Amino acid sequence: MRKQTMIALAVAGGILIPSLVMAQQQDTTKAKPVTPATVATATGKAAKKAGKQTEKQAKRTAKGVKKVYSRKARQEGKTKNAQRDSLKAKP
Repeated sequence: MRKQTMIALAVAGGILIPSLVMAQQQDTTKAKPVTPATVATATGKAAKKAGKQTEKQAKRTAKGVKKVYSRKARQEGKTKNAQRDSLKAKP
């Protein structure tokens, strides 16, 4: 009986503790997007971290920045390039 109680408490603790840890984590969905303005105003730890980034990390971050800008603007750029290329292709 005592062994079953200990097993039940261990299982309950194994399930309960991770759920409490997840509940305490900060909500990052309300973070500001990465733009030149927000990067320029970064201070303290964020600025130090950005300074320590490797070139590969910086490139990966830059790819994420591209996604911030509106999809419509990117699509307009693609159509302009396509129109320009089609004009070049005509004899």
